[in-house]
Amino acid sequence: MPSFPPSVRPVLAALLTALVVASSVLVSGSATLLPAAHAAPAAPPETSAESAVSMDLVSLTPTSLAPGGTLEAQVEVTNTSSEPLSSLSLDLRTRSARVTDRGVLAEWQSDTSPDTSGAVLASSPAHPQLAPGESTMLSVQIAAEELNYSAEPYFWGTRRISLTVTSEEQPLGTLRTFVVWRPADATDTITQSVLLPLAAEDASAPVVDPEAFARSSESGRLASVRDLAPREDVDWWIDPALLDPPQLPVDDGADEETPLGPVREYAPDPRSAELAALLQESVGERTVLALPYAQADPVSLHQAGADRLAGVAHDHGDQVWQESGIVPRAAALPVDGSVADPAQLDAVLAAGGTAVVVPASSLRESLSSTVTPSSVGTYESASTPGSQLQLLAPDPALSAEFSLLTEGSDAEQTQQRLLAETATIASEYASAPRHLLISPSADSVLDPAAAGAALDALAEAPWIEPGRTGDLLAAADQQEWTTDPRSEGEQLYALGRIAPEEVHPSGPTGSGHWGTLEEAAEPELLDPAALLELDTAWEQVDTLAAAMDDDSPLDAPRLEILAGTSMRWRGESEIPAARAEHASARAAQLRDRIEVVPASGYNVISDAATVPITISNTLDTPITVRIEVTSDSRLVKIGETKVVEVPARGQIDAAVNVEAIANGTVTLTTVLTTEDGRPLTVPVDVPLTVNPSWENRTTLLLVIAMGLLVVVGVARARRIGSSTRAPAIRGPEDPVELSRSGRSTLDPRAAEEPRSSEAGAGGDPAARPDPDCPDPDSTAPAPSEEDPR
Repeated sequence: MPSFPPSVRPVLAALLTALVVASSVLVSGSATLLPAAHAAPAAPPETSAESAVSMDLVSLTPTSLAPGGTLEAQVEVTNTSSEPLSSLSLDLRTRSARVTDRGVLAEWQSDTSPDTSGAVLASSPAHPQLAPGESTMLSVQIAAEELNYSAEPYFWGTRRISLTVTSEEQPLGTLRTFVVWRPADATDTITQSVLLPLAAEDASAPVVDPEAFARSSESGRLASVRDLAPREDVDWWIDPALLDPPQLPVDDGADEETPLGPVREYAPDPRSAELAALLQESVGERTVLALPYAQADPVSLHQAGADRLAGVAHDHGDQVWQESGIVPRAAALPVDGSVADPAQLDAVLAAGGTAVVVPASSLRESLSSTVTPSSVGTYESASTPGSQLQLLAPDPALSAEFSLLTEGSDAEQTQQRLLAETATIASEYASAPRHLLISPSADSVLDPAAAGAALDALAEAPWIEPGRTGDLLAAADQQEWTTDPRSEGEQLYALGRIAPEEVHPSGPTGSGHWGTLEEAAEPELLDPAALLELDTAWEQVDTLAAAMDDDSPLDAPRLEILAGTSMRWRGESEIPAARAEHASARAAQLRDRIEVVPASGYNVISDAATVPITISNTLDTPITVRIEVTSDSRLVKIGETKVVEVPARGQIDAAVNVEAIANGTVTLTTVLTTEDGRPLTVPVDVPLTVNPSWENRTTLLLVIAMGLLVVVGVARARRIGSSTRAPAIRGPEDPVELSRSGRSTLDPRAAEEPRSSEAGAGGDPAARPDPDCPDPDSTAPAPSEEDPR
């Protein structure tokens, strides 16, 4: 073979590839036009090619076939007819030309008609008989040399093979798949990363539907997340709600008893906490992209005017990232290909978005172009000059195929399609480095075993080098890329700067093809009225949280509100509306557990008094509230408001100072508020009767009455005191009688002694007769000793 300069060799290789492809098309075309000799034989009686058997590709090895290797296929065949099938065999055919058009892959795989074109290169041993409903495994092997693939390294790539089941040499059905032919000297590679969406079907399921949440954790989407997320070969596009287990009541019987009932304890939901811990432990060095908290829809919230709720979702996400220690590389929103247009990207920018994940088919004219670009670019808005969106553009065909790796699917067939697609891309004529991005649908529930096997196969493929999605974002940040696929430098081949006119809707157009749609579908945003109801419900919950020492009881209504704004509910307006109604009812029930206990009425009989206010709290947490008391009249002046703390499941009496100004009846209205003045309870009215002058008049009357009593008593004593007083006894006392009876009487011996003559004649005062004592010379008899006076 002659020698050519290095600069000429790529051109010659391309020419040779084109010649081989053209010859293969001619050969295959002539084969289909051959008459009877190569026509499909008639089907057996009472059996149709469509219904006789079902085929499931169990394995196709190796991942990469090289010279000297052996291709082996195993197919599980099930008799779906009503009659037994005899002498079953599996025939292998191939197309020797490599596939260079990715559209051919979809067409080939979707064809299920029996393949009779070309020679049978290998057959399995015959299975004697297969009864209706029974299954059997058929296996066929063939050496690589018998496939007649070119050994030249630049002819490496995807080849088509067919596996046809026959019964007594009559074809019943064909399964079409692929094998990647890779000679040892082939060196073409492509970098690839897999961006795995990690989110629950409904972030509020632990609260609103615990049974569904348990099923999802055991065998549904959350089980898939648990098994696939720790793999090192996937990046995360994650809802931070998965890292934020809600606080729920603990039913362990250890509640604290109080007079108003038991105080319940709250703790993180066990299943949610287990998954959150696993994710935090497994994050490693992988790239993490952030979804909005609970998959909130910022575009719908912005257009509905519910910016506060959009800010709440953003703040919740930031708080989770800080607490978990995970630093997301970017926050990205999904944009479906069917609605992709400049207006949709501008709406993302208006809602504060900085990055989107949009199918590459919406940023290219056709997926059948010569070279598949790397999945990154930037969008420059025409309406807001200077603003840019980072564009992550996963390959739509590969992402759709990966989404098929669900339970019950033909995982091996899907795996071979993934290998064929990536090999076809890697073998394209390009010299600039390329990075392929795969991101399955967030709605698909991947089977961990099937998806894991596909990821293992991609890791084994010699034409694939593992990469990180963060490398694409780094290229977008610095815009260090090239849009020339034949560039010889180290810059990444990328989509580059995307102008508004280059964005267009796209979607599948049949047989797995992806192409341009005529016009974008109208995006079904969330119902604005429902979002505003959710915003009002959030305000109620937030007010209640301001009074609580521990707001764990509010985790349930908060999560329900935020999950009601999820992008998953687009087109389902009844769900956000129901969530708003339910969350409002939850908030109202909690708020009603704080109340002012009304009294029948109060009487104030002084200038100033304290009115007792009874506050009851049956929440499971202490609260701090401000007592706001107002009057409907100026007859009283209310003292300063008070801030009090009410224990969990407790009750207190708080005093409010009231100053009476004039007589009358007023109505006191009491409302409990947060410390910043937001009302918590409905107003409670209590009648109050005030009489500030009553105290002064009563005191004056009491003083006057007491004074009159004193005066009357003194006057009466003076008037009747001399006539009722007992006469005095003059002379010495009888000591004997005094010691015997304790009475004071005259000593009889002293009474017999003669009176002194001087006593009556002199001027001694002591001798003067006592006007109160009877004269001894008078005729009045002297009192006897027995007289008690």
